[in-house]
Amino acid sequence: MLKYSLFAAAILNLLLVLSGCNNCSDPATATGTESKSFNPDQARKQIDEANREFMDRFNKSDSVGLADMFTADGRSMEPNEPSFTGREEIRTHYSIVMNAGANKLGLETTGLWGSEDMLAEEGIFTFMDKDNRQIDKGKYIVLWKKEESKWKLFRDCYNSDLPVQAPTKHTP
Repeated sequence: MLKYSLFAAAILNLLLVLSGCNNCSDPATATGTESKSFNPDQARKQIDEANREFMDRFNKSDSVGLADMFTADGRSMEPNEPSFTGREEIRTHYSIVMNAGANKLGLETTGLWGSEDMLAEEGIFTFMDKDNRQIDKGKYIVLWKKEESKWKLFRDCYNSDLPVQAPTKHTP
């Protein structure tokens, strides 16, 4: 539990550093250290497009294309397992997830903060099976980083809103 509290505190601190805006009227679009060349509305459109591409690749079970959306040093940090670092580990992991029955993904951005160098996105997700039955739902934080002039996932972390299943007892 302490590990999760420390992780949550680290994410909160990172978001505070990235937002860096004390008197912004709309924190969902605050970018803090904006440069004259950075357009938060354009960044939001690019992240929305990237999320549509991410969902499309996931829904087509394209683990290779999905992994290519991460930076070379990207990390997928999911509940109840170690982080997956780099495109090859991420590709392998998502291939397993897709083959296990998570066939459809829905994403909805609820907040976006940052600058021309890095963005922090907050949102909600749903996983469905091939029959459109909900498998999981929850929230996520993604740190987006520019690589090769394109926004790519640098850190992806999510967790479920569903209760943890009680372990089944095995009798000898």
